[in-house]
Amino acid sequence: MVTYSVQSDAKINLTLRITGVLPSGYHSLVSLFLRLPSAELLTISTLEEDNVKDIVTTRNMQIEGENILEKALRVLRREKMCLSPFKIEVKKNLPPGTGLGGGSGNAAAFLSWVEKYYGIKISTGLASQIGADVPFLLSASSLALVQGIGDQCTLWPALPSFLVVTAIPKWRVATAEAYAGLDSFYEKQGGFPLNTSECLDEIHGIYEKLAQKKRVGFLPNDFSPWLLKRHPEYEDFFRFSEEQKALAYGFSGSGSSVFALFDPVKLQVRLSRFENFNWVEQILLWSDDR
Repeated sequence: MVTYSVQSDAKINLTLRITGVLPSGYHSLVSLFLRLPSAELLTISTLEEDNVKDIVTTRNMQIEGENILEKALRVLRREKMCLSPFKIEVKKNLPPGTGLGGGSGNAAAFLSWVEKYYGIKISTGLASQIGADVPFLLSASSLALVQGIGDQCTLWPALPSFLVVTAIPKWRVATAEAYAGLDSFYEKQGGFPLNTSECLDEIHGIYEKLAQKKRVGFLPNDFSPWLLKRHPEYEDFFRFSEEQKALAYGFSGSGSSVFALFDPVKLQVRLSRFENFNWVEQILLWSDDR
C-alpha cells in the first residue's frame, strides 16, 4: 500500500468587511486572503475495494462533529465520482474556531490530491459546496480578493515576503456565534460600516501600501469591535505589534486568532515578549524569505 504525504495550507484575512445579509441568511463579504503554506499535513492511502468505509482520523486534537474531509468525500461521491475508499490521517496544528481556515485547507489539500491521483479537474463551484474558504486554498495563488458568501475568488499578484506571526489564544470563537454577535453589534450601529465599492477602494489602498512594504497598522475587520469587547486582552498583541514596528496587524476571519506582518529584512520583533501574555496558547510563524 502506497502512502501519500500532502501539505495542507491555511489562510489569514488581511481585511474582512461585511456588506449585508442575504435572503438566504448568509452574509455578503469583501475580504483579502493571504495563504499560509504548509500549516498541517495529510497522510492519504487507498483501501481495498471491499472496505466499505473511509477512515478519517486526526492527530494532536479531536474534531467535534463531522470532519470536513468526510464532507468532501460525501460531496465528491454525490457527483458520481468513482472514488476508492480512503484512509486519511490529519496532523492538526490549527484548532477550529481560530479563523485560520485549517479545516478548509485540509479539504483543499485532499481535493488537489484527488485531481492529481485521478487526473480530473474539480470545479470551483464544487469546492465551494464543501467550505467557503476551500476555492481559494485549492487555487495556486498566495493572495486573492474574495467576495459574495466566500464563493467569488479573484486571484491577485503576490505581495512581497513577510514574516507572519500568528497568536492563537486559549479561547475559540465558533462561526455561528461570531456572526450572531456581529449582527447584534451592527444593528445597534445602524448597519455595516462600508458598502462594496468602499470596501474595494479600501482593499486596493492597503494592497498598494503592503506591496511597497509601507506600514498600514491595524487592518480592517468588521468582527474587531465585537471581539475586542469580549476579550480586551487582544490589545496586548496589538500594542506589541505597534512597538515592534509591524507593517500591519489584526484579526483573522471571524475566529479568535490575531496576526502581525513584519518585514523580514528589517526584522526587529522580539518573540520572547509573547511569554508575558498569559492568554496566548500558541505562536505560529510563517516566512517565505528563506
